[in-house]
Amino acid sequence: MDQTLNILIADDNPSDRMLLEAMLSQFGHNVITAVDGQEAVEMFDPNRIQLVCLDVKMPRKDGWEAAVEIQKIAGSSFVAIVFLSGVTDPVALSNCLKVGGTDFISKPYSPTLVTAKLKAIARLLLLHKKLSKQHNELSLFSQKMVQDQEVAKMVYEQITRSNSLNDPCLKTLHRASQIFNGDVILAAYKPNGGMHLLLGDFTGHGLSAAIGALPLADIFFEWTEKGFLMKQILPEINKRLYSVLPSNMFCSAAFIDINIYNESVEIWNGGLPDLLLFRENDRLPRLFKSMCLPLGVADEYEFECVTDIVSFRSSDVLLAFSDGVYEAKGAGDRVMFNDALSPLYDGDVEHGRQFEWLEKTLYEKGIIDNPHDDLSCLAIELNREKGFISNQAGYLKQHTRVPASFSFEYALDAESLRSTDPLPYVLQILTTVPGLNEHSSQIFMILSEMYSNALEHGVLKLSSFSKQTVEGFEYYYSERKERLSSLDTGTVTIKAKVNSTSERGMLELSVEDSGEGFDVSQSNQELEWIDTPYSRGIPLLKQLCEQVEFSEKGNFLKVVYSW
Repeated sequence: MDQTLNILIADDNPSDRMLLEAMLSQFGHNVITAVDGQEAVEMFDPNRIQLVCLDVKMPRKDGWEAAVEIQKIAGSSFVAIVFLSGVTDPVALSNCLKVGGTDFISKPYSPTLVTAKLKAIARLLLLHKKLSKQHNELSLFSQKMVQDQEVAKMVYEQITRSNSLNDPCLKTLHRASQIFNGDVILAAYKPNGGMHLLLGDFTGHGLSAAIGALPLADIFFEWTEKGFLMKQILPEINKRLYSVLPSNMFCSAAFIDINIYNESVEIWNGGLPDLLLFRENDRLPRLFKSMCLPLGVADEYEFECVTDIVSFRSSDVLLAFSDGVYEAKGAGDRVMFNDALSPLYDGDVEHGRQFEWLEKTLYEKGIIDNPHDDLSCLAIELNREKGFISNQAGYLKQHTRVPASFSFEYALDAESLRSTDPLPYVLQILTTVPGLNEHSSQIFMILSEMYSNALEHGVLKLSSFSKQTVEGFEYYYSERKERLSSLDTGTVTIKAKVNSTSERGMLELSVEDSGEGFDVSQSNQELEWIDTPYSRGIPLLKQLCEQVEFSEKGNFLKVVYSW
């Protein structure tokens, strides 16, 4: 025999028991015997016995009963059970297999048949031992893989998720079809107040889809913190994803820039379903359709950053979701959820409850409990009085408080004005000043207003009065974009001077443009005008700065900010 087996024989007939014992011992196996089924159960040791031979008819406990108990004792260990019987009744033999028998041997015993069956059982035991070993190895590997995935998932979520998602104006729904979510929702406060948000949907599912979120989140958070604008961040994200993702992968995304100062929201949609803007007095939502390719498809020279800018009111709600919601499958694996969204698009959902309605519908349709694709939904209550301001109470100072004094000048010609936004670069320099880095929001707000005045009113000759209405507001930024793209003359010069000691610091900023200027005496400089939809810049500057001065011509503005 190829393998020596430890065999337990239970037979109440002494001659049959002794004959089979002698035969199996002659084949080289180790044999122990029992006189009935009860004794066989008592003698069975799953760690030592590989084969049990049971007579069907025995006193105290027959072979069928003994087989059941022996298998309970064996537990997960495999033990081969062969029934011994002189009965030829097919029903009786069938019962032998039903109670877990591996085979049966008919009496009287044939040495040739017994040898053949033992060889087959030996091969079965070897195969089972091999499979059991492989199963254990696979189980250990699976456990390690799950542990690794859980650690990776924890790190992934730490990188891609920030406390900004806890802003009271935000509601999110995020469900993965596998351990890793190929969708991502990012939110970060801007230095000047307001927020950047990104909802992305990578090609595929699981780890391969989620891995692309890491470089995306890295750029999104770092560049937003430094004060870069959406139109600067998006091309950089696209460039990175285009270089690192395989050609068959990309990220459909929506980037949302909320400006609480202008009460406006700028939206870029590249490959996602329509974003919906709900207004209390409008029956139908305004749709922001995809007008650009997803991130990672086009190279840096072909990438387009076409956006929509719209003003908002405190009761407006903006809703965005991934195609896992729009193309969700119901019973029968049938795409049906785009039809179920009709009440949203038709304006039949109670205003302010759009997110709750969508979440409830997803649950009722069984989509959330059994998603066929990653699901992500983002609802934004556009209320600047409620959220979008970072809580800096626990801000950790990044620099030691030591004196710093310097000055610099940043001059832009027409070509630079068309292609460059200088504010993030200027802010990055200023926030290296010890102590001033804690005032980045105020400084960015001051710089934004000064530069916007110089560029829009001085160089581009736009009038703020057109922003008195929602339609005029949209016209203003459309005209700004058109005039800036065709600009061929004009300059703006930014100068900064910092004087700081360990007790006090002072920042002097000036912006001069090549425009014709304006009548300074007619400009609105009263703080009570700060809540109007236009001409709020000067009152805001006077509120933030220690000193605000225009030149007589009006094309030169200097402010002093102290801390």
